Amino acid sequence: MPLKCWSAIVIVAAIVLGARSAHAQAGLFPDFFELERPGHAVATTFGGGFGSDKYGTVEEGFQLEQSVTPYIGMFGRATGYQLWIGSGFLSPLNPDSGSHARLNFGRLQGGIDFAPLQNLHLFVSAGHDLADSDGWVFEADLSSWLFVRTRHPLSFSFSALYNSQNAVTSAEIDLQAVLLTRGTYMLLAGAGGAIYGGGFLSGVSGQSGPDLTFYYRPWAIGISAQAGYGDAHRYGQLAIFKQFAWHE
Repeated sequence: MPLKCWSAIVIVAAIVLGARSAHAQAGLFPDFFELERPGHAVATTFGGGFGSDKYGTVEEGFQLEQSVTPYIGMFGRATGYQLWIGSGFLSPLNPDSGSHARLNFGRLQGGIDFAPLQNLHLFVSAGHDLADSDGWVFEADLSSWLFVRTRHPLSFSFSALYNSQNAVTSAEIDLQAVLLTRGTYMLLAGAGGAIYGGGFLSGVSGQSGPDLTFYYRPWAIGISAQAGYGDAHRYGQLAIFKQFAWHE
């Protein structure tokens, strides 16, 4: 198992054991192991695209999360990918399989959402690819809101993923500040980027640039755009998501 997966397991174990100890000794996490009543579920649909001089991708998917306790939830995610590789480069998923102009594959994942603190979520998941990709994937995602009582709170997110087929580890990070917020919408701006390495790659590659996010509260829909430069040369990407939530 890759090092980052063991690290994620250690983090999760520390959170659970620490929370249990805190609950027993100081009551800091009341009802940590009690079922949440009433429970709640959140369904999220998402899609987006990435384009650069070297390659382009389109993805679309669906995630469903169900609360278990006030601090723990379970989720499943299904994602479809279309990958275009400039001039029929070797497949980044399986370099020994020859040249490809386009790859199509799906990814099924399942895992646990830990929310030990307010405005902090750690998603740990594992899954498997289908079709043109046939590897196991292990992923950890962290998201948090910082300085929520100030005029311009910060949204921070970090994601790391390992693919067993090509042995490549990729990581993404993003930090945005709330520029403007009203009753029906919110506007954020900041910067983000990605790095990836290992496997068939020589060294570490990546890209970064500024980004902008618009969130419309009545429809629970968000749109995010980023542009920048890196090893893929100039690039641009767009993402959109829509949430549905209900109590049980």
